[in-house]
Amino acid sequence: MGAVPADGPVHHARHLRGAHPRRPDRRDDLRTGRAAPDGDGQPAAAAARTRRRGVRGTVPGGGGGGHGREVPSTCRRRGGQVNRAGSGAAGRWRWQRLSLNVLAVLLAVLAWHGAALWKDNLLIFPTPLTCLSALGDVLSDAERRDQLLITLRRVVVGFALGSALGIAVGGLIGSVRAVALTLEPVVHFLRSVTPVAWIVPATIWLGVGEGSLRFIVVYATVFPVAINTLTGLTQVPVNKVRMARTFGASRLRIQLSIVLPSAVPYIVTGMRLSLGYAFMSVVAAEMVAGNDGIGFLIYDSRVFFDTATMFAGILLLGAAGLLADRVFSVVIHRGLARFYAGQVNT
Repeated sequence: MGAVPADGPVHHARHLRGAHPRRPDRRDDLRTGRAAPDGDGQPAAAAARTRRRGVRGTVPGGGGGGHGREVPSTCRRRGGQVNRAGSGAAGRWRWQRLSLNVLAVLLAVLAWHGAALWKDNLLIFPTPLTCLSALGDVLSDAERRDQLLITLRRVVVGFALGSALGIAVGGLIGSVRAVALTLEPVVHFLRSVTPVAWIVPATIWLGVGEGSLRFIVVYATVFPVAINTLTGLTQVPVNKVRMARTFGASRLRIQLSIVLPSAVPYIVTGMRLSLGYAFMSVVAAEMVAGNDGIGFLIYDSRVFFDTATMFAGILLLGAAGLLADRVFSVVIHRGLARFYAGQVNT
């Protein structure tokens, strides 16, 4: 194929000459002074000027002597109708989801009530109404109501410390090979040991109180975050790292601009899992080595065989965990939405 003067400004990316490493464009015809006719018979320069001026409500490729045709007003109205239809579908889906959630709760309550009637012993298996009455008594009593706040404070502190430690450990293992060879077997060994097994040693080392209880929560939180952080660091697209190296980015810049943002969704997933583990572990620790908290309230109710208060504590714990998960999910997805760009169902 012979050389074309219009292709002068265009060259391969590896070619040393030229200043426009891209595909041929109509602007190259204008740059070389060629007056190639447009698709509608007008010179390319005139067509380019017309495109630059622009005509509102037109689309390219229309018939006649112009460069486009007018978009009918009905099409514009349909576009607005499509947008409104999309928002309406999203609203209907929200209501359907809420209806299904309410239906699931009602079915669970009915099953609970049926099991209580079948057992026919309210002292062993109270009905939902009995438990709701006991829950009202717990919430109306300031001393017992504070037990929930104490548990939530332990969960928040332990979750924050465990998440920070898990991100640091997972980041070191995923970034430094020597650290990975040293710590990865230890991490996988410790994460296989349940936090409940450490309650008694923790009380011996740290005493009965806040120190041992927070240690259990941190222990339950750190490993899911560390493992997910490590997984996220190993799933970074290699092409992005190669591109950054091609442009001369330093290793620190690559870690901060590419590796860490790519691992954020994995880290958040690990933190969300750890939040549930924090609630589970703190209740077990409060039952064995605590003097207050929801776990202590549930365990202490056995002395008086008050199963209704036990169930009230369980309901409080479940509601607090559900609310914490929803708040965490909303805050993360709104504050870190840019890290989820291009992902589906995150």
